[in-house]
Amino acid sequence: MYITQQFDVKPVTDFYNRMRNTSKDGLCLRPITEETAAWWFFGRDRVSFAAVDENEMVGFVSGVYLPERKTGYLSYLCIAPEHRGQGIARNLMDRAEEGLLAFDGCEKLDVVFHNPVNLPWYVAEDGGHYHPCVPGVDASSGLFDFLAHRGWNEFVRQNAYYRPLEGYTDPPQMAEVRAGLGAAGIEVTLYNPDKHHGLAELFDNIGNPGWKAQVMANTDKPIVVAVDHNANDLVVAYTGPLSVSEGRGNFCGIGTRKEYRGRGIGKVVFCEMCTRHAQNGGEFMSLYTGANNPARNIYEAAGFYVVRSFANMRKMK
Repeated sequence: MYITQQFDVKPVTDFYNRMRNTSKDGLCLRPITEETAAWWFFGRDRVSFAAVDENEMVGFVSGVYLPERKTGYLSYLCIAPEHRGQGIARNLMDRAEEGLLAFDGCEKLDVVFHNPVNLPWYVAEDGGHYHPCVPGVDASSGLFDFLAHRGWNEFVRQNAYYRPLEGYTDPPQMAEVRAGLGAAGIEVTLYNPDKHHGLAELFDNIGNPGWKAQVMANTDKPIVVAVDHNANDLVVAYTGPLSVSEGRGNFCGIGTRKEYRGRGIGKVVFCEMCTRHAQNGGEFMSLYTGANNPARNIYEAAGFYVVRSFANMRKMK
């Protein structure tokens, strides 16, 4: 048994795909191609090590360093089931942590949702429905306990939500809420830059420049908005841009201006998005949010339910 950084992309890909459904907790990763593995594990500022026994890969760890965030990210760690309990994970993580922290400027190590290496996983065992990234460490897994014993601390709990869209209809109470908003001059519709104003400023109001950049770069796609006709068609809430890929209704984010909150606008906007995804071929939706994020009430009102919980974990230098 030895630890090495000298390996080819094919055995890494084969190991990943062979191990993708071997966790005791049932988390099943989506298969990857050699092209994906090359970018994830062999790209710039990557730190990857393999454990090899008689020319067979039996363990693998990889991380990536982002200098602009001064952060090293643990992307993947897995040991073949028949070789677990032999100290291989400890040896691999010793090397990975040392390698990431050796980057000039690295201040901490994270396992979080904005790791540039995104591992897709199946949110439903039947139907092939998947979420495009693992947003942390599966809180029910042995990896969570392993990292905790190594001094990694949980700082946020993320819940992954899922809902099939076949036959989707709004919850009964949404019709009443929508009618009340309409009577107050607030309409839920698709964004029209020739009629509506204030979309960019909405993101300043809610303090999310990341969403602002992403949404404003895609205004050619449908965006569900709530507009206040009494304020010259001011955009007071949004969700989108809308698109469907491989049956998944994509979800970027949702936000309501602070002064318009508490009136059910976010729930109506979100349900409108679900309806439009279902009408445009969406088979399901998946998303994640903080366990204590009030936005969970919006998702649960639309029939979404938690399928798995993940921990965002950190280790300081």
